[in-house]
Order: sequence, then C-alpha cells, then structure tokens
Amino acid sequence: MFTNYKIQIFNFYVNLIELIAVLLLSCSFIKSAQFGPHIWLPDSMEAPVPASSLIHSATLVSAGIYMVLRFYPIFENSFYAFFTLPLLGSLTAAYGGLVGAYQSDIKRILAYSTISHCGFLMLLTSFFLNEYVVLYLYVHGFFKASVFMCVGNIIRISKNYQDFRRMGFFLKYLPFECYTTFVCLFNLAGLPFSLGFYIKHLIFVGFQQHFYFFYLVFFNTLVGAISGLFYSYRIFYYTFFDFKKGKKHLYSSLNKLYLLSKSYSNTSRLSNLSVLLLVVLAYMISFYLYYRLTSLSLTLSDFGNFSTVSHFFTLGAVTYCGVLFNFSYLNWFVIFFC
Repeated sequence: MFTNYKIQIFNFYVNLIELIAVLLLSCSFIKSAQFGPHIWLPDSMEAPVPASSLIHSATLVSAGIYMVLRFYPIFENSFYAFFTLPLLGSLTAAYGGLVGAYQSDIKRILAYSTISHCGFLMLLTSFFLNEYVVLYLYVHGFFKASVFMCVGNIIRISKNYQDFRRMGFFLKYLPFECYTTFVCLFNLAGLPFSLGFYIKHLIFVGFQQHFYFFYLVFFNTLVGAISGLFYSYRIFYYTFFDFKKGKKHLYSSLNKLYLLSKSYSNTSRLSNLSVLLLVVLAYMISFYLYYRLTSLSLTLSDFGNFSTVSHFFTLGAVTYCGVLFNFSYLNWFVIFFC
C-alpha cells in the first residue's frame, strides 16, 4: 500500500517511498564518504592516530552503512535505492582505490582505502544481506584500526613525517609493526585465503544480470578490488623494505634506541600490546561470525563453481564451513611461519 502512496509538492506528485529513500540515502552517502561528498574524509586525517583508528575505521564512516541496514525495508521497495546503491558504491570503491594507489602520505592512503572499503560496503548493502555487511564491518574495522596504530608508530619514529618518500628500511627498527601491518593488509587487500578475499568473492558472485548498468558496476568493483593490492603494496614495501630515504641523523638515533630495546622494536611494549590485542580480537570475532554464518558444508573446490555459490548467495544462505577450515589452517600458517 505504501509503495504507491504519493504526496503533492506544489503541483507535482512524488512517491513517498522514493522521497524518503532519496533523503535518507543522501545522509548516508555523506556520512560514509561516498563519491561526491567524500572529500571531507582525507582532509580530516589531521587528528592523532588513535583517534583516526577509532573514528575513521570503525565508528564514524560506518554510521551511514548502519543507517542503510536499519532502514533496509524502505530501500528494498525503492527503485532509486535499487539503482543508486550498486552504482555509487562500485564507483566509490574504484575511485578510492585508484586515488589511494597514487598517494604518498601514509594516512591519506589509509583514508582513501577507507573510502574504497565503504564503497564495497555500500555495494554489499544493495544485496540486502545484512549479516554479510556486519561481517565486513567487523573485518574492516578491526584490521584497519590495527594498521592505523602501526602507522602511528611509524610516524612517531619518523619525526612526524607522513610521506613514505622520507622513510625506508624500517624493518630493522620496527619488526613487530612490519609483521602486524603485513597480517592486516593481507586481510584488507583481499589476497587469497584471507578474510577480505571471501567477502569480496561474495560480492562478485552476488551480482545479478538484471542489475542496471551491470557491466559498469562489475568493472568498477573489479578495479576497486585490484587497486587495493597496489596501495597495500606501496605502504608495506616503501616503508619497510625500500632503501633508506630519510636523513642520516634519523637512522643514527634509531640505531641507538634499537641497541637499548628489549622488545626488538623502537616502540613501547604497551603500544605493541594494544596492536596485538586488536589483531587477536579481529581474528577471534571474525572467525566466530564466519562460523555462525555457515550452516552448509562447501569445500574449496565448490568456490570454483559459480552457479553453486551464486545460488546459495541469492538465497541468503551462503555457507562454506569446509572453506573456512581450509582458510584458517593456511592463514594461521602464514601468521606463524611467514
């Protein structure tokens, strides 16, 4: 009944559901930094790193996604939402990934990475499978917060320089941060056998041919997924493995600190402990949510069968307990023996 209800504005009749969807989604797009009103997010990265790790990875930008989840019965009956969510979400994912791949400021790279992931989240909400959106929110929030904390330690020993063109070969001085950053970026970038990989895989198999601008949405999503590998590589390699690009007095001071360090890092043990707890919580909660969402057993080979996984996905019952176990063994092997 409400889907056909119209109100009169001056001499025009407007569908009420469509009007509500336009207003609510406009607020959500601004809050979650979608393409267009996204520019506030990179400019707001001047806050201290702990604040950035809390606000920009887990709470602030997720508010718009959460609002879409709360009002999804309205968007489910809206043609505007059906048209806008996948198109703008995929465009944001591609734009954030491409721009982040060309940045040299570490915190701005993470900011555009957050924009890209928010695009993936907005795209996933268009499938109206809220459980997987919440799972993606947890995966992104925990691992991105851990990366932010590691980047904070990197910036501190760099004398507040955020440009990785003035860094290099920090593996010797920050081995713990190097290892933790690898684990977090491994999952955020969506590499095979990672938490982000399975979430992004579900996005691709969830596409339907009757989507408007199907090929454009699919292309944008593919660009966003591939570009995530590039900016993750740039952060990791140019900071920890590239040749020394900073001033000599910086490395000489770090050498003195490194000789006195008892935790094999130029940062405090409390800082390392907080990062480690974040990573442990990320795995514990993510594995628990994955396990709760799995009720049918699919093996790793089943993921090569597009029709099988797509069929379960459209029914809202994607389950891959066998895949989860296979992934967990390999992922823990990478963590302990890399």
